[in-house]
Amino acid sequence: MHLSFSLFICYNLPFLLQACPIYLTISLDAKTVQDANLEVNWGPECHDHPEWIGIFSEDPSTTYVQPEARITDITNSSGKVLSDVKIGKLRFPPGWNSNDVNVVPSEYPKGKCLPYYVASFNGSELLTVECLKIQTNWMSKLEHIAQMPLKDLFIPGTHASAAYVANLTKTKSVLVKDYVVAQHFDVWSQLVFGMRYLDFSIGFDKIVDVYDSNNADNFCIVNENKLVRPLRNVLKDIKRFVKLSHEVVILDFSSFPIGFYKHPERHSSLLHLLHEEVGDIVYTRNTSTHEEAKPCYELTIDEIRSNNKFLIILYPVQELPYPESESKILCPNWKRFSTAFMNTSEALDNMRLLFSKKHNSPVQNEGWIFQAIRSMEQSLNNNKLETAKERAAILNPKVTSWLKGPWSLTANVVALDYFSNTNIIDVAIYANMHKAFNMANKNFVNFEIVSN
Repeated sequence: MHLSFSLFICYNLPFLLQACPIYLTISLDAKTVQDANLEVNWGPECHDHPEWIGIFSEDPSTTYVQPEARITDITNSSGKVLSDVKIGKLRFPPGWNSNDVNVVPSEYPKGKCLPYYVASFNGSELLTVECLKIQTNWMSKLEHIAQMPLKDLFIPGTHASAAYVANLTKTKSVLVKDYVVAQHFDVWSQLVFGMRYLDFSIGFDKIVDVYDSNNADNFCIVNENKLVRPLRNVLKDIKRFVKLSHEVVILDFSSFPIGFYKHPERHSSLLHLLHEEVGDIVYTRNTSTHEEAKPCYELTIDEIRSNNKFLIILYPVQELPYPESESKILCPNWKRFSTAFMNTSEALDNMRLLFSKKHNSPVQNEGWIFQAIRSMEQSLNNNKLETAKERAAILNPKVTSWLKGPWSLTANVVALDYFSNTNIIDVAIYANMHKAFNMANKNFVNFEIVSN
């Protein structure tokens, strides 16, 4: 008699293992990051409620310290409470600040806590501890994911990534403050926190040099049809970060709303700028006619980094004249989906269709980008012109909550405005751990027992 059985290893995401998962986010209730308050979040599936949750400036599991804020009456399975603790001046560890020069930073494969901790208690018994953290090296250090194609990874990102203002208090334009700015943090800080996809809309600024239409410094970041900042400095920050971290980052040149219509030569000039600033660290595609080139979404992190390359550039190559349209440093755009003109229930229905990957889903075995955003026009449908922060404050927590279930395992790129009021980076890391574990153990152990 032959008896055969299979041994499976049960694996759950870490945030499902905790009795009551808790985490910190940064609220969108202030004009600047320094004035923003910390939010305490708990759930999902928080059934064994702690008696209280505290915010600390040091790790309460290693140091006795009084809480800066204390939250009680936790009864719901999930929730969010705005504390009165402000972020203040945010500093990263040495070497990871944008103005740190000639400082070799430490690697943090498991993340690095900033001095903002949240802990849950029953009386004086410590139950769980979490922190606001940076994830500078998560992609290059997470076990097994380097062998997975990009299309199979959950890649957290930002929409309108460079639409930020360094000092909002000095900005007089209400239009810029409330509607053009889409991120609390600059691109450097977004990468330090753990974002690995950046979305850029590009405009051509004729004022920079009216006598030279090919001047690379004419290219600016655009949002809501307004020029925000020069592109060149953003590219310099990205290059410096990936050389320090060895992380793979996707740059998506998604639209060209100002100055590009009927000007293919400006696309050529922009390609020249990309070669000049980041050409040495961009993955170079195999375009040999003797071998079918692998789509960029099929590439693994190991393949991209094999020749000290770290960037993937997505670009509408059809906009470029020949032969630039066959540039080896550009990858054709991936499929892109947006909730910009949807209300909340429509956004949920859209996610259900996309993330299910059923036969009727427009997403199958390919790279794709989900932009969880709301447009100004959509907010007017509610008879109120909501600011960018107000729109993100409503949509972001819902999207990240929906992603904490099975959808995290089918997600590819997810991009947000004002990501700081979510823990999407941790959600993506945990999902990728799960995916990598499944890949590494797909050949489960099979035992055969033979009995006479």
